Amino acid sequence: MNVAVRTGLIARGLSKSFTHKVLHDVGIEVAPGELLAVTGPSGAGKTTLARILAGLERPETGSVSLGGRDLAAIPAGQRRVALMFESYALYPHLTVRGNALSPLQAPGGRLDAASANRRVDEVLELLEIRHLGERLPGALSGGQKQRVALARLLVQAPDLYMLDEPISHLDAKLRHKLRGEIRRRLSAQSAPSIWLTPDGMEALSVGDRVVVLDQGRVEQVGTPEEIWLKPASTRVARLLGDPPMNLVDGALQREGDVLFFTRRGMRIALPPALAAAAAKAAGEEVTLGVRPDGIGFAEPGAPGTLSAEIYSNEPFGKHAIVTLDLGTLLAKAKTSMATAAALGEGEGEGIGREIGLTIPDEGLVLFDGSTGRALSGN
Repeated sequence: MNVAVRTGLIARGLSKSFTHKVLHDVGIEVAPGELLAVTGPSGAGKTTLARILAGLERPETGSVSLGGRDLAAIPAGQRRVALMFESYALYPHLTVRGNALSPLQAPGGRLDAASANRRVDEVLELLEIRHLGERLPGALSGGQKQRVALARLLVQAPDLYMLDEPISHLDAKLRHKLRGEIRRRLSAQSAPSIWLTPDGMEALSVGDRVVVLDQGRVEQVGTPEEIWLKPASTRVARLLGDPPMNLVDGALQREGDVLFFTRRGMRIALPPALAAAAAKAAGEEVTLGVRPDGIGFAEPGAPGTLSAEIYSNEPFGKHAIVTLDLGTLLAKAKTSMATAAALGEGEGEGIGREIGLTIPDEGLVLFDGSTGRALSGN
């Protein structure tokens, strides 16, 4: 193993401004062989972070080391960082094959011509663009250009891989195929890898760990399971999920030994774990998070249910999204096609039909109403 990747990547306290602050004291660590997914909305600072790590931008504060080497004084061309640009950055005068070969033909290349060509052939075949080998970038579609840029990264053996939205412009079928193939290939390498994407569900599916970045700040770092089950803030909850978690503003009200979440037209008894966490709230105002797949259906008026009307009913093949009107807000439930079909029986696909809602304890998360931070200790 190359000495430079034995201890992975460590970035500490990175800050950067352009016309405004883009990164605020950002720190990440990526172990050798680990794939870290960084997700956040457009403008969160993902690309700026990647450019700093690659040496294309200088941070105002902070440090970056790779394998124990401080990268501050090392120019971009000598960092041995492979960066796939979101904008592709292909050489317009080189063919598809030429672009993929270019990093292996650079000074210091470690492969002979035959080995380099074999590696390029393998990667082009994986990405289903080998038949386009002699085309110039100007004759390619956006998705084909993206795969050429991806091929140029995958043929390399750097000390750090960075992929900025690597499959965003591919059709759904190819995206699903390549997501697993690329993850498998990167995980087999000794170098750390960073996958940047605005798609929270994509980040959960590819990352060994996930960093949620929003407005230049790290909101949460954890395994996909931790991020999904225990979002650290309402910002994280809004970014993840298909659809994302329902967030309902309300207040706490105690009656005897039971603590209730209340809102006009809504009253939910909190389970013991959430009731204990509520003691950390700065005041009585809180936000209740309800996962769409945690909402169940019952007959209207059944004991322990909330009353709602069906606002819309959208089938998606393997699941359905039912939007519910609770009087003061709209909430989304994710359910099976069979359940959605039963709800939609009759005229108008069930629109306007009154229904009872059940919310299991495991479908709830409580956030502080003023800070937006989770009250469960995350």
